[in-house]
Amino acid sequence: MDFVNLKTLVESVESGSFSKAAETLCVTQSAVSRRIKLLEDHYGQLLLDRSGPVLRPTAAGELLVDKARQLLKIEQEVQHELELLSRKTKISFCCTAPFGISHLPDVFTSFMARNAQSSDLHFIFEMPEIALKGLREKRFDLILIEYCEDLNLDDFSVYPLPDDEMVFISAPGFGIDSETVEIEAMLSQRLYCKKQGCCARRFLEKSMLTIGRDAGEFGNTVFFDDIPFIIRAVMAREGITFISRSIVAPYLDNGSLMSHRVRGFDRARPRRLVLEKGRTLDPMLLDFIHGIYNRFALKPPASLLPPS
Repeated sequence: MDFVNLKTLVESVESGSFSKAAETLCVTQSAVSRRIKLLEDHYGQLLLDRSGPVLRPTAAGELLVDKARQLLKIEQEVQHELELLSRKTKISFCCTAPFGISHLPDVFTSFMARNAQSSDLHFIFEMPEIALKGLREKRFDLILIEYCEDLNLDDFSVYPLPDDEMVFISAPGFGIDSETVEIEAMLSQRLYCKKQGCCARRFLEKSMLTIGRDAGEFGNTVFFDDIPFIIRAVMAREGITFISRSIVAPYLDNGSLMSHRVRGFDRARPRRLVLEKGRTLDPMLLDFIHGIYNRFALKPPASLLPPS
């Protein structure tokens, strides 16, 4: 269906002549006549009565004009919605897995309830150093990371959030009943880790060093790059895992899993919201950032509040 020809038919009927339609459409009168002829040839019926001083639609013409107006209205609505889509504010957000799994779904749902028609969001889970690299290269608008190494954040605007807590996890009845244990209680167990070099593994290695031990003492370690699988294995009493408390919080709350702290371990892992230094934050990005602070029941710092 050619919308140009339909619009020409509607305009010809409304103006009453090919010349007036041509003037309104900014084309020649012959172009108008040709478009009407194409429609008449297509439908095999005369659409306009040209016998009088004013163009009149035939019965077939009245039917087509009525349908054409409906189609043109739909086409106008589509164009309008496409324009709105093209004007959506794009936000690219990168975070590490603990925040992404535990908190991002609620932040996302709340944000989209307010901004579904005007925002275009992209979420990516990455390791802290990759997230920082992407922010520096302007591939991300903001990042949120939990980390254990000393990162150089001097080139960024950094906002502290509540620290992440790393704990050992087992199932009730597995045999580890105390909340605080010695490291020996864990070394004899099968340890599930997401993968070699993941943030949790690196934090475990660092924590072992703080008590003068080595992560290699966990002789029965299984690496499996699937957190839901690891949680199911632990719930089935097949072993333990070392993981962010926020990821397993629902299971701890309902009693299907237990957390354990190893004496001497530093459990806190810094969590930071990081932005490009000096960046002007548009209202949509500020709204998303405020959603993160709301998730932690915190008030955003003054530098992240809109100007009064």
